[in-house]
Amino acid sequence: MDQGSITVRGARTHNLAGVSVSIPRGKTTVVSGVSGSGKSSLAFDTLFAEGRRRYLESLPSGARRALRNLPRPDVDVVEGLAPAIALSGRDPVPDPRSTLATLADFHGHLRLVFAHLGTAHCPQCGRAIRPVSPGALAARLLRLPEGTKIEILSPAAGSAAEAVAAAAKEGFVRVLLDGKMRFVEEAAPEEISAAGRVDVVVDRLVAKDGIRTRLADSVELAMKRSGGEIRVLVSRPGGNGIETVDESDRLFCPGCRLSFPRLVPASFSFDSRAGACPRCGGLGALEDGRTCPDCGGARLGPASRSCRLETGPGPHLSLPEALALPVRRLAEWARGVADAAPPAFSAALSPVFEGLLSRLSFLEKTGLGYLSADRPSDTLSGGEARRVRLASALGQDLSGALYVLDEPTAGLHPRDTAALVSLLRRLRDRGNTLVVVEHDESVVRAADHVIDMGPGAGRLGGRVVYEGPVSGLAGAPGSPTGAFISGAEKPYLPARKEPGAAAGFIRVRGARANNLRGADAMFPLGCITAVSGVSGSGKSSLVSEVLGSSLSRKLARGEKRNGGAWYVGCDAVEGAETVRRVVEVGRASRAGGSRSVVATACGAFDRIRALFAATPLARSRGYGPSRFSFSAKGGRCEACKGEGETKFEMGFLPDAAATCEECGGRRYNRETLDVHWSGRSIADVLDCDVAAAAGIFRAVPPLARLFSTLDAFGLGYLSLGQRVSTLSGGEAQRLLLATELSSPACAGTLYILDEPASGQHARDVNLLLRQLEALRDAGGTVVVVEHRPQVLRAADWLLDLGPGAGEEGGRVVAQGTPESVAADPASTTGPWLGRGGYSTGARKTGES
Repeated sequence: MDQGSITVRGARTHNLAGVSVSIPRGKTTVVSGVSGSGKSSLAFDTLFAEGRRRYLESLPSGARRALRNLPRPDVDVVEGLAPAIALSGRDPVPDPRSTLATLADFHGHLRLVFAHLGTAHCPQCGRAIRPVSPGALAARLLRLPEGTKIEILSPAAGSAAEAVAAAAKEGFVRVLLDGKMRFVEEAAPEEISAAGRVDVVVDRLVAKDGIRTRLADSVELAMKRSGGEIRVLVSRPGGNGIETVDESDRLFCPGCRLSFPRLVPASFSFDSRAGACPRCGGLGALEDGRTCPDCGGARLGPASRSCRLETGPGPHLSLPEALALPVRRLAEWARGVADAAPPAFSAALSPVFEGLLSRLSFLEKTGLGYLSADRPSDTLSGGEARRVRLASALGQDLSGALYVLDEPTAGLHPRDTAALVSLLRRLRDRGNTLVVVEHDESVVRAADHVIDMGPGAGRLGGRVVYEGPVSGLAGAPGSPTGAFISGAEKPYLPARKEPGAAAGFIRVRGARANNLRGADAMFPLGCITAVSGVSGSGKSSLVSEVLGSSLSRKLARGEKRNGGAWYVGCDAVEGAETVRRVVEVGRASRAGGSRSVVATACGAFDRIRALFAATPLARSRGYGPSRFSFSAKGGRCEACKGEGETKFEMGFLPDAAATCEECGGRRYNRETLDVHWSGRSIADVLDCDVAAAAGIFRAVPPLARLFSTLDAFGLGYLSLGQRVSTLSGGEAQRLLLATELSSPACAGTLYILDEPASGQHARDVNLLLRQLEALRDAGGTVVVVEHRPQVLRAADWLLDLGPGAGEEGGRVVAQGTPESVAADPASTTGPWLGRGGYSTGARKTGES
């Protein structure tokens, strides 16, 4: 065993063909290769899974018994393994309450800051409330000018009659009845019963030398007998009237008579009873989806959300107000607070501010400064969520750990990739080992070690085609990644179609959805348009929320609407008369629910089940198509409910699953598996990959055409029973696109794609571009939101938004051919159109 490496021998998980590799410890290793070549099987399903299993084996026996079904990866040996942390794009959001601040792990830092530096305010009147100790109040009174008259009063609770009687019993001489001084023994019963407030006079003094002990004792007595409250009447020499001072040793508003518990870190957590809004329980919304009227969506109780941080030069914010800021502005505000923290707190809170600012800085550097800290986690894109989790990992200041990352550049503009690479180096330089599944060339070139998987996908992959330093990758025989880096294999560039030459343009005027600032944009019909810009610049808002939503509403309602009522988020959409259908495929697109598989997502499973139901054995037993559904009772295995595996939550680790012991992962009961079509059971068919299915169903034209189209999209390696939830965003989009394309009629269709190249190797992107070209040439209009230069260069028309993100974006800074945008100095994307990716290639013959 090499002591300086993590050694894997004989890995056979999924399609891995007995893979053996050595991963240098304390270095960054990139695992590259075409989609389906076995990258994630090696990095996540072998390396991380074995690390997780070994960690669980270190737990007490009771915990191990509860998790006894955790499977061991199919591997002979894994040696030198460090504690493993996975940052996968497929990780589910851990909690519906989760926000960017909790996911990036800086919400707790803010809670500590507010608990120690915040000033409570009365939720009803807004008055600042500061608890005071008896000693502190006595010291303050001692600083009054000599000759000042001081009356120490103890507010009384209960009825006035009971309060006066108690004062007399305790030996006090005077009381104030609604502010009027009365001797206890002389107060009239009718005046007592009519009084609304009673204050017991504990002491009356004149400020001068020698009263320190008496004053301190009187203040302490007054606060003790009232439960912490005190009222002091002050008459300064030569003053105009009496000054009333109300104080308490707890959070109490004397004007509103409201009392609150002391604010601690838990008071600012919406997951804690101490902090959560009593009405919505910290969710910010009621069961019917409406914003909670009590907290206005802030999730916290009245006392917690009324506390303000009055330290620093910036605005005095409550925690909900601070969390509503974009990360960039929150960081500026937090720096001001940290610089102005009182000396008594600065030392203790220094690590807190350091952790907070470190996480915010990482989010800024990776292009997420436009996101608000209270953004719900389930609204983040996969790429955004990965970077947020990476910010949390960086802030933990760990060393000696194994980090397994899944495409950290996903959803990242090329401008921000260099900052990400720098931050990954920081994580490595702390003594950690990084294993990064990635396609981006700049990340590959920055690695210390490369493992290139392939040469193909599925059964054609699962082997190591190159392992070693980056310098040797370009010359590695049989390496698809090396072929693109060396320029031996070129990115595909479709023949240019002249934008607007015949079909004209769709024109969007005055787009104002989200951060768009009255943007005017042109989309040539019958062409491929790519929409670029940094994350948060307004790309999805323009394409999906304005263009897509407007045309979908237009087609649903009909074209003749008074006043252009079908426009969404803009002043007008013109030139779309020939659009007859809108097909949107986003990164989050998943056909069906959590049980959906490739066969159901592409619409093939209904036909397949019908074929099985038509067999003689099925007919003789009375089995209909539903018998062959793994989602319905009757034919499925009831032990696993047709899942093929049993799952259990791992809490702070990703959920784990084990093959169902009853059906062996086949999903169906024995009687259903007795039925065969063309010599195969329904489970056998689901085990087939797409490429094989094209041959199996060649006698069924609709299925043969569908599977052949999926294969042409480079998805031949997917098994029909593979869960859609395990696909990358790019794979899911290609699956749905191929399903659309298998239908021959696409003229007049507007196709909207959100980052289809995400998670794809350069060779897979070439396949994607050929299919987009086919869509275009068949009469479709294709609009692609994308960061990848390989796709942007292949477009007929390019729309670049920016120049920045959030408040600094929302404008069309350049539009035209990719060449014209590349030459436009206003374009943020232009500088990367001639570089920032694999070799630029050349246009096909016939380029305009």
